[in-house]
Amino acid sequence: MSNRKYFQELVSDNSKSISIHHINWWLMKYEAEFYEAISKSNCGKWSKWVRDNSIHVFPCACPTREQDCIFIEMYFELLKASKLEKKEVHFEKLVDEYNVIKNNETEVTLWLEKYESIWQNSHFDEIIRIKTSTTPYTKIEIPLSNEEFKNIRAFKKLYSRCYYSKEINNH
Repeated sequence: MSNRKYFQELVSDNSKSISIHHINWWLMKYEAEFYEAISKSNCGKWSKWVRDNSIHVFPCACPTREQDCIFIEMYFELLKASKLEKKEVHFEKLVDEYNVIKNNETEVTLWLEKYESIWQNSHFDEIIRIKTSTTPYTKIEIPLSNEEFKNIRAFKKLYSRCYYSKEINNH
């Protein structure tokens, strides 16, 4: 199947964003194709990711994108979003914890220290962008449901605001 068909099937309902339910269905449907594409791909980063389950996979810098690589990256980014969405309840608890201590500067500083690694490692963008070509630059955009990621968004925004206001006050 071409990347266009994979993408069209993902966004076929004409909604402005893709629900996590639909993403999870799509991931299950194409899991076998994902691993098969990795085994055929010339790009070594994907087979390395399967071997050691690396947390960070660098974006493709190839001047010409392989169709399999585009599909693999799309699947990988959707898989990351799916895993992150499963932590929504945890992020809600972090925001609630902050709201209890927000008027105590010492406690806020401890909260920032305690959750800094979560903040740094919880990469989230409301739109997944997959480069399909360098020249001319083209991309696939997959908008995620804001409502289904509201707690991660709230945590990231809250943490960033507190973190950077502390940085400014310390200089």
